[in-house]
Amino acid sequence: MASAPPNAQHAVQIAALAEFKPPASSRAWASVPNPNGLPLLATATSDKTVRVYSLLNFTLHSTVEGGHSRSVRSVAWKPEPPRLNAAAKTVCLVSGSFDATMGIWRLKEGFGGRMGNVEGESYHSDGEDGTDGLEVEIRRGATDNVGDWDEASENADDWVFAIVLEGHDSEIKHVAFSPSGQWLASCSRDKSIWIWEEVGEEGEDEWETIAVLQEHTADVKCICWREDDGNGEILASASYDDTIRLWKDIDDGEWGCFAVLEGHEGTVWDLQWEPEVSWRKFQTEPTTENDDPPSIPQRLMSSSADTTIRIWTVQPAPPPPNRPSYFNPTIPSTMRPAPATEVWTCTATLPKAHDLPIYSISWSKKTGRVVSAGGDGRVIIYEEITKGRTTVGGAIETDWIVLGVLTGGHGPYEINSVIWCARFDTERRDEGEEMIVTTGDEGVVRAWNIK
Repeated sequence: MASAPPNAQHAVQIAALAEFKPPASSRAWASVPNPNGLPLLATATSDKTVRVYSLLNFTLHSTVEGGHSRSVRSVAWKPEPPRLNAAAKTVCLVSGSFDATMGIWRLKEGFGGRMGNVEGESYHSDGEDGTDGLEVEIRRGATDNVGDWDEASENADDWVFAIVLEGHDSEIKHVAFSPSGQWLASCSRDKSIWIWEEVGEEGEDEWETIAVLQEHTADVKCICWREDDGNGEILASASYDDTIRLWKDIDDGEWGCFAVLEGHEGTVWDLQWEPEVSWRKFQTEPTTENDDPPSIPQRLMSSSADTTIRIWTVQPAPPPPNRPSYFNPTIPSTMRPAPATEVWTCTATLPKAHDLPIYSISWSKKTGRVVSAGGDGRVIIYEEITKGRTTVGGAIETDWIVLGVLTGGHGPYEINSVIWCARFDTERRDEGEEMIVTTGDEGVVRAWNIK
């Protein structure tokens, strides 16, 4: 497939928007925006801390420190169900470290006092604009503490180190909460994946190991959850053994691998499940009464040291044999077990635009566009477009194109992470506008505007 030259003219430009201040003093691994609508960005760094930045003004909000003895390699926010009432909401994140442990952290109640809380307004009270009080306090604090980086750094006491989770024998490479928040997964250099379940009430911090998955033959680099499609949440894992594995609760608490995706010729560094906006964009109408579309997206994207980005799609399973019911032996039963294994194949490869390993990819939940970054310092934006319709079944045929290329995003340094992120700053054009956030090997986190 033809390469995309870095100096070619493209449909969009990637322009510098801001640099988060102050940067880390050492390598920064990954940055993750809060998934619950709060203007916060958490960055895992090799100085044993998590730096929490404000997305309102690109400055340091607070520092999470004191729980690890080695580099923090990964960080994840716990998702909050939308139905949760304001009084029950908390801010919780997990850190995964090279010291082989995970830390669960909670933003301390009452932190609003430092952030400009007005007299008589409680921490969880509803905001005047309909937002909950938690968001009000975070927004106000970001305004009050502009440039006050020393204070933000010193206020590590804002975060409570709730519990440490142990079990891995070596460096933790990635941590991820399931979309429901019920499960927490971690993967490690020890070739294993651990799955934890929160067994207590919210805030009690009682976690129990429910599965240890050990079928990879080398370091497990990345894990990524897919939401429940009615048969449980699915976990995908990527490894130094060049494979991807899919896992789920197969039988009442027994987790197992039900698919192995092979084809990459190098370490698989990152994974992303297709967002709903992309899936619906190319969804076709059912051709028969029984041809119902899937309830959630069924595609998975991967990036690798082989400099490719691939899309994997599950292949239709053959119909199960008729199982006569008790009352009518000629009528097949509708109660059929899910297949023990699935076959996933590579159905697309994005245009080649990188010369070195692709460490990170992100699939936008707003536009369906994809952004990638890696060892060559480039940031690439891709878009899926319609080619036409196939002659069989009327399925929409698509192709991927390169929309934009940025070279030297962090100078001579590698880019360890890239992610789409909602904008909250005053210069945004509309409420739903997105930006790109990159995390560099030199410790700098940068925001990029799309023009």
